[in-house]
Amino acid sequence: MFVFKIVIAAFSLLLSGIAKRAVWVIDSVSRRVGMRQRHLFTRNNTLRLRYVFVTAILVALGMSTQSPIFQSGSGFNGFKEVNVASLANIAPAYGTNDQETIDFDENLYGQFSLASVMAHKNIEKPLKERPLNRIVKINPGDALGVVMEKEGVGNSETTQIIKAMAKHYNPRHLKAGQEIAMNFDKPKNKDEEPPLKDLSIKLNPIKTLVVARMGDGFSADLKRKKVERVVKAKQMQVEVSLYGSAAKAGIPKGIVAEAIRIYSWNVDFQRDLRPKDKLEVLYESYETDTGYVEKNGNILYAKLTLNNREIPLYRYKMKSGKIDYFQPDGRSIKRTLMKTPIDGARMSSGYGLRRHPVLGYRKMHKGIDFAAPSGTPIYAAGDAIVEKAGWFSSYGKYVRLRHNSKLKTAYAHMSRIKVKAGTRVKQGQVIGYVGTTGRSTGAHLHYEVLVNGVHKNPRSVDLPIGEELVGTDKANLKVLVSKTQKQFSAKIEGTRVAEREKKRSFFN
Repeated sequence: MFVFKIVIAAFSLLLSGIAKRAVWVIDSVSRRVGMRQRHLFTRNNTLRLRYVFVTAILVALGMSTQSPIFQSGSGFNGFKEVNVASLANIAPAYGTNDQETIDFDENLYGQFSLASVMAHKNIEKPLKERPLNRIVKINPGDALGVVMEKEGVGNSETTQIIKAMAKHYNPRHLKAGQEIAMNFDKPKNKDEEPPLKDLSIKLNPIKTLVVARMGDGFSADLKRKKVERVVKAKQMQVEVSLYGSAAKAGIPKGIVAEAIRIYSWNVDFQRDLRPKDKLEVLYESYETDTGYVEKNGNILYAKLTLNNREIPLYRYKMKSGKIDYFQPDGRSIKRTLMKTPIDGARMSSGYGLRRHPVLGYRKMHKGIDFAAPSGTPIYAAGDAIVEKAGWFSSYGKYVRLRHNSKLKTAYAHMSRIKVKAGTRVKQGQVIGYVGTTGRSTGAHLHYEVLVNGVHKNPRSVDLPIGEELVGTDKANLKVLVSKTQKQFSAKIEGTRVAEREKKRSFFN
């Protein structure tokens, strides 16, 4: 019986040794794929239950003579030399200094060391051998904690770093491919790991997050590159589409959209714009010294040429503080109503008698339809009070605006209404979004104009223009027009010279 207990004890020790190595294998593989320790072990540092079964399988493989890692001799007399190449394939990709983890007992497992693994697998250098100032790239699946752990930063310090940067940036927003510049100090003792001094993450070409050690903790600061206001001049000729031609001329999409909004008071871009028409703009751009544009500002001057008819506009701030766009003679381009209360839409159905697409018989169409994708913003055609906002019969979601005692406009088939009855709205304010509610066959805006309660054709109704500058304001506008024209001409000429110099240097 005593001999039997000794055999059982010896056998248990042998299985314990194999299990220990099996756990090492699981730990190594988990590190290689980026798993954190808490995903593998509990708080009590015991293997999680789901991995116990995996360990049991590895133990069984270790007992087998066919195992690629553990190759046993006859019975349980010992293990043959370890298959170093196989172990190298599962070694942690980032390396380690833990000799208990890397170096096996030579008597039991044969010749095996960190150097032999390095010979078979390209593992990163140990922490002490890495440069103190280095760039770390975020890999797919990496969290900030994983990166810090791989670079030798302790859990407590990682927590402090995350708390510090959370005021400016959420570490969960880190993406694969982003880089972290990490700077370490020399350790006081040779046996210690280099302590982290600071790190920085470039969030975009303007913003950089910097986390630096401050006493016993860390502080974070968001550094911004200097952004300056630059005035740019561009001109273009319409070839196929306005946006396509503008992009070819280097005019930002946002500036084109703003130009459309400014001119939409009396220009229908879907019907009035033709090939060979022209647009020139002078606008603000806010950018860094490297040319990165943070945002575009206001249009200072624009000139739209439609069928050889020029419509120049200048941005002017009146003595009252109000800012608007005026023609050189001091007249505002604004009318009582916008000609098209929606951007970039195609007129799909005009005013008049037509065959109804749902009912199937000829019926008077008392407005015009603009086909546009669902969700496209709809603007108030003029200053008004919201008379009705809600579901209205076959019109679906519907808004009616009262502009004065005689004039009203209506907007139907919306997907969503953004105003309430009884409130005031400004010309150009978003009142809702295109949809297909009510009696409708597709996403579009049905737009009506009513004069003294009678429906009128929105395209032909005679409407007064906006205000006109007088006195000092009119005189100041003339000065602004002259100054702006000279500024635009100088910048356009400067652009042409730069382009000529660029071509000359290219061919030389």
